[in-house]
Amino acid sequence: MEAPKLPSFIRQNKHKSFEFKPRYYDESKERIAKLRRQYHGDSEGAEGKGRSDFQRGDLSQAWRDNRQTKVKSSNRMLLIIILALLAITYFIIMY
Repeated sequence: MEAPKLPSFIRQNKHKSFEFKPRYYDESKERIAKLRRQYHGDSEGAEGKGRSDFQRGDLSQAWRDNRQTKVKSSNRMLLIIILALLAITYFIIMY
């Protein structure tokens, strides 16, 4: 028998459970498509994706290039700010 519940002003929410409803997945069809892409190029492989698949190396190279671009632009901005501050300081001291 369960103990009687006392009234409470503070309610604790119960956790929400995760419900995953998988779509239909044909493992053999996926394996065959992967083999076709591997041996015959990507002519039939990119079904409905819009873009060709990125390989891991391509993605990491793109990530590195993007990071280098950001670092260069931030270094330029820092240099411009330092030059502006030096110019302002020069004009304040001279006048």
